[in-house]
Amino acid sequence: MRQALSRLVKAGVPFTVADVCTLAGVGRTFIYNQQRPELTQAVLDARNQSVRAATIKAEESLDAQTASWRERALNAEAVVSSLRSGIQRRDEQVSDLTGMLYDVDGVHLVEENTRLRELIRNLTRSLAESEKERTRLARSLDGARANVKRERGRNVTQLFGDNP
Repeated sequence: MRQALSRLVKAGVPFTVADVCTLAGVGRTFIYNQQRPELTQAVLDARNQSVRAATIKAEESLDAQTASWRERALNAEAVVSSLRSGIQRRDEQVSDLTGMLYDVDGVHLVEENTRLRELIRNLTRSLAESEKERTRLARSLDGARANVKRERGRNVTQLFGDNP
């Protein structure tokens, strides 16, 4: 009986009294016999310790995974924020350049106008690329958040079974 118990403890996985009985080749009444209270207590203590150890291990794993996803989500949010500020700066630059299409005498500057139009096209193209990148990062952030939520649910199920 003690060999079966020590093998289960060394395995490092949670086990039940039924597992001990199966491995030792005895019935439950043997373990719960009132003539052997020290055996009953030893089995119950080992079982409880195995469950506690599995719970602690699962919590540590969850904390590590959550930290990783949280870091990725924060990084994605920082990139989205920097892209938004870049878009705002470009909008201001386009506004400033559009106001410079005429010189002080009110004469339309053809060459300058052509250059500014090309600059506006480039900025618009860059803005579209930034928007695509922002969309991709937003999807990545949403995915990271969904993964964290799914992982939490799975870990709660692992820790407490189907009854939270």
